[in-house]
Amino acid sequence: MFSINMRSTEKKRQIIHKTVEMLSSMEYGDEITTRSIAENAGINPAMVNYYFGSKDNLLKSAIASMNGDSFAEAPLDRSSTRKAMFDFLVRMCEVSTQFAGYGFSKDAASFSKDALESSSKIIEMKRLHGSFAPNDGDEIAVFKIVCLLMTAAEDPDKFAKFTGIDVRVKGQLRLLVSKQLDMLLGDSL
Repeated sequence: MFSINMRSTEKKRQIIHKTVEMLSSMEYGDEITTRSIAENAGINPAMVNYYFGSKDNLLKSAIASMNGDSFAEAPLDRSSTRKAMFDFLVRMCEVSTQFAGYGFSKDAASFSKDALESSSKIIEMKRLHGSFAPNDGDEIAVFKIVCLLMTAAEDPDKFAKFTGIDVRVKGQLRLLVSKQLDMLLGDSL
């Protein structure tokens, strides 16, 4: 029984990994089918439902894995904290935009949890940057910036209509993140 569960867990990880690879190589709005996922992972399409219950559950697991990678793996290196913050926030937006592009929207609890986790990571990086002042509302400023960027990524069409900034365009996203960091840190990248 133990070895069967281990094989099942490992197979699920492999399928999720292959799905993450597929998602990372796709363009915003590309159609994702159970058949394309199965072909990419080298499995029978019925295995998607067997292991995950549905294609949507697999995609949510894959995207959560992408989020985990980008949110948990940001470096905390004193010499490169500004760049690390920038890269972290850009990746956070890219993953959130992908998530929304596949037709998934986060519920309030998931959005809040991701925003708090991301804010905590940025605050830790800000401490290493040497520009953290705990009594002047830094935590709130970080949280506002993270929420703004996550909101922009969650609904890029409405954000673009409202601001003229399309976060799906890499240059525009990078400029938006850079401007937000300028305000937060008081310097430029």
